[in-house]
Amino acid sequence: MKTSNHLPMTRQKYALISLAAALAVVGVTFAQVGSAQTTGALSCTTNTPQVGINQTAVFTATGGTGSYSWSGDNLNVANPTGSQFSVSYPTVGTYIIHVMSGGQLAGCALTVTSSNSSSSNGLSCTPANQTIALGQTAYVSASGGTGTYAWSAPGLTITNPYGTGFNANFATAGAKTISVMSGTSTAVCVVNVLANSGTPTTPGLPDTGGGYGHW
Repeated sequence: MKTSNHLPMTRQKYALISLAAALAVVGVTFAQVGSAQTTGALSCTTNTPQVGINQTAVFTATGGTGSYSWSGDNLNVANPTGSQFSVSYPTVGTYIIHVMSGGQLAGCALTVTSSNSSSSNGLSCTPANQTIALGQTAYVSASGGTGTYAWSAPGLTITNPYGTGFNANFATAGAKTISVMSGTSTAVCVVNVLANSGTPTTPGLPDTGGGYGHW
């Protein structure tokens, strides 16, 4: 009778061992089962699939684990992390940008042409791509267009949106976009803000910006 009483427990133990072995075959442990259920499908999107030489495209990652690592064809990456990533290329061609999150990989294609088809009237924002440390000020300027410029940027409190130039201070690290409009044309500059522990930062620095120069 004692032997028969232990038999169900033995079978239960064997069943648990068999389940663990089956999970191991597909590379998933018990701990990973719970995390896999909360991980969304990774995707990569871009604000524009085509830019001109030295013009900037911004890529955005969603899904995955929420932590992202970027890479791309012929790129010298200054900051590979964050949900957004900006690139510009000096030569014509089609380039693939990759983002990884957990064990997932997604990609976006970018076509670089000899002319900038994303804006008209020669409107440009320069520098198209710059890198600063957290706590530093970014400076950009506009040219072309109608000669009258209006600036905007997501999350910024802007004291004066007009002028040929614009400066911005950002409270967080990451890829930031600054847009300028002239007539019906829009151009974009990207600022990569790095969390540099060696650079003094202002505690609680707000997201602020303002235009300057002729307007």
